[in-house]
Amino acid sequence: MITIEKRASWLKHVENWKKSELSISGYCRENGINKSTFRYWIDRDKKKQAGQKFIKLKVDKFKSVNENIGFSIKYGKYEIRIPTVFDKAGLTMILDILEARVS
Repeated sequence: MITIEKRASWLKHVENWKKSELSISGYCRENGINKSTFRYWIDRDKKKQAGQKFIKLKVDKFKSVNENIGFSIKYGKYEIRIPTVFDKAGLTMILDILEARVS
């Protein structure tokens, strides 16, 4: 079982690493922490953030869509076409990648 203090400590490392300009390896070396364990906590933080994060989308114009196609989202220079039935985890991953590129 992971204690609250241990979780807070690792998540603080993740936040500090994000603010630094260091690679994962460099941060782990400087802080004397295990790289594999640190990667676990980075992934855990990403999953937590994915469940809590919203991306503000600007709607320029709304087009009616064919119900067989679904809908599309324009995000910067990208357009994502989403079928009526889609994989939520896959879409979340795509939006995370795009957000990282735009940020």
